[in-house]
Amino acid sequence: MSVHFLLFSMGVIAVSFFSQLPPAIFLLVLAPLLFLSQCYQRFLPFTTFMLGIGWGIYSGHTIIDSQLDDELVGKDLQILGVITDLPEHTDARLRFNVSIRAAMTADGKPLELSEFPAKVQLSWYPAYSKTKNAAPPIPGVGQIWQLHVRLKRPRGFANPAGFDYQAWLLRQSVGATGYVLDRPDNIQQQEFSISRGWREWIDHQRQLLQQWIVKENNSTERGILIALLIGDSSYVEKAQWDRMQQTGTSHLIAISGLHVGFLALFGFYLGLGIGKCVQLFWRACPALIIAWLTAIACASFYSALAGFNIPTVRTLIMLGLFYLACLLQRSIRMGDIFCCALVIVLIIDPLAAYDMGFWLSFGAVALLLFYFSGRRVHKPVADDWQRFSISSMLSGFVRSQWVMFIGLLVPLSILVHSVSLVAPIANAIAIPLITFFVVPLLLMSAAFQNLIPVASDFLLNAAAVALELLKIILEKSLALAGDYASPIVSVTPGLAILIGCSCLILLMPNGLLPKVLGWGGIFLGVTLAYAVPTPNIPALKLTVLDVGQGTAAVVQVNNKTLVYDTGPQFTPSFDAGGAILAPYLFSQGISRVDTLVVSHQDSDHAGGLNSFLEKVNIHKLLLGDKATSIDPSYIIQPESCHEQTPWVWDDVSFEFLSFPISGYTSNNNKSCVLLIHYGDQTILLPGDIETRVENWLLNENKIPANLSVLLAAHHGSRTSSSARFVNLTKPGVVIYSAGYRSQHGHPHPLVRKRFQNIGSRELTTAESGALVLVWYPNSAPLIYESRKIQRRYWFD
Repeated sequence: MSVHFLLFSMGVIAVSFFSQLPPAIFLLVLAPLLFLSQCYQRFLPFTTFMLGIGWGIYSGHTIIDSQLDDELVGKDLQILGVITDLPEHTDARLRFNVSIRAAMTADGKPLELSEFPAKVQLSWYPAYSKTKNAAPPIPGVGQIWQLHVRLKRPRGFANPAGFDYQAWLLRQSVGATGYVLDRPDNIQQQEFSISRGWREWIDHQRQLLQQWIVKENNSTERGILIALLIGDSSYVEKAQWDRMQQTGTSHLIAISGLHVGFLALFGFYLGLGIGKCVQLFWRACPALIIAWLTAIACASFYSALAGFNIPTVRTLIMLGLFYLACLLQRSIRMGDIFCCALVIVLIIDPLAAYDMGFWLSFGAVALLLFYFSGRRVHKPVADDWQRFSISSMLSGFVRSQWVMFIGLLVPLSILVHSVSLVAPIANAIAIPLITFFVVPLLLMSAAFQNLIPVASDFLLNAAAVALELLKIILEKSLALAGDYASPIVSVTPGLAILIGCSCLILLMPNGLLPKVLGWGGIFLGVTLAYAVPTPNIPALKLTVLDVGQGTAAVVQVNNKTLVYDTGPQFTPSFDAGGAILAPYLFSQGISRVDTLVVSHQDSDHAGGLNSFLEKVNIHKLLLGDKATSIDPSYIIQPESCHEQTPWVWDDVSFEFLSFPISGYTSNNNKSCVLLIHYGDQTILLPGDIETRVENWLLNENKIPANLSVLLAAHHGSRTSSSARFVNLTKPGVVIYSAGYRSQHGHPHPLVRKRFQNIGSRELTTAESGALVLVWYPNSAPLIYESRKIQRRYWFD
């Protein structure tokens, strides 16, 4: 049974990595396969795998069909819908999801709901409102609103080692994104009603709990309290995420399967106690059945609080199957329970493979099953629950931490490119503290908030104090470990297999293979990763990342790295520097940047600076504008790029082109202009300079003719790239770092026409995703477009 479940799961996961979906008619092939598998058992494994493929294809077509029609993109629309999920509120933006009840065009023409997305994600920007009441109200879950909106199809950035935001939106059933237009008749029509649906009722209760903690608690760890209670991490600050990630405890921030399991255990003993009490009056009362049912009820309750995320759903399914087998008095393998949970999760969410929690959650459980079990689960009897002792539980906990640390070395290296060396100690403290102290206090506090407010406040404050104590412990452990706390790891497929097999040997039962082979393999893998140079390294590599309307570029020369700009800041907790640029460097095995250049202070170039400085060590920081905002806590002395002398890394030379700057010079015209030479190849990174500076540099003969690669100034704005500049430089390749359907309209059609007239090859990050240009000795650049290389079937 487990084999067939795994084959089905592999089929579903495989489709999620297809670049194109087969036509829906392909599903007809499954009919004869089902017939053959009924007649000949040897066809059953292949049929099971193909059924997984079929489900993935069917789900894929359903996902594609649920997206906004191209004809409605960018049009003014009026919608009527129910607020779903939990709104996210910041000073600059309010973001929420709407389940559509009705839609019409601006002139009042109704739209067929069957041809309109069932759910849309909207942003409401009070800063751009022209009305007197600029700040919009915060919509409550379950309320019905009438709104004027402008929509587009879901889209995310495409970067090497990047997060696929488009896949995340599609997994949430979001068929369009957009923003609310400033109209006086954007009004709430109905308040929350329990008749909306069970999911809206659950989310409404979660929102009430969220606002209760926001109102009643002022702790610095308030965001983590909310995450632990209802699984909403929108209030968790960026510094808190970084701290938990570096200590390997980030899995505890949101409600995890461990917490659901604890609630199930609590429910079991609660139900068992109730059953024993009932037996005083009714001796035939099945106490164990009451215990099993109570365990499922408690686990379901807490999973609902978490919004049924993947770890909680996986735990709930496994617990449900286990207790169902107990109720039916059947024996069942834990492996079958695990594989069945895997199948159900993938049926519910066919794109679950794009959730890191999917791999870590199921991977962690698979490791524990591999290490601790492998036997049939017998029908429990009352004596089974008395065999546990404090020492056995403590021993099991220590061994489980060992299994997690060793078993997740390779997955973490692949998924997040780092391994926390303090994780075993940090988790040994954090798991018991959060699971057995903070979470119970939170639940009791929430239960008493209306019954006994004084007790509720006391319990909530006690939970907050415990988290503040944990914060101190984690910060101390990171300080003691220093740079070794969370080293950056980037492994090749060969090294991943070597280290993975070595870890597997260490987790095998004693006597099968010598443990020295495992330790030797890990030592050899680490040595090869850090001591042996990577073969076939290009002489020069330029990566222009997809950061929307902004710029972030990386230049690599052997073991030297230069970063040019850090991209924009999107929200107070999300920016290109920390969320896109740093992860890309980590995927390349880079934790230290030799030179960081911030061309000028505009937010689309410097918005990610402080976040980037938090994550990556910088040797030299060069600024085009001294007014660029830098967090004073970072001990780094910036220099002016305009005063730098040329330098050489191996066979590649770098030079900043200087030009006159006065007190009246605009921010754009203070940009660092970097010229890179490699053999007969020339690359120009000009920032946002405008025509005036371009002409001065041309007059002084500082820009060579026939550029190999040009990163278009100011994202292709018509204030730059004049006809004279284009005709004299004649770049072979011009790159526009611009946002998809940006309100600025970059690159400007006039600028594009100029480059087209001279035969330049045009590339834009909005259409191509991240662009990677690689030079080997005596060769033209090889150009890789991320949206083509890592294309998925939902890409436009």
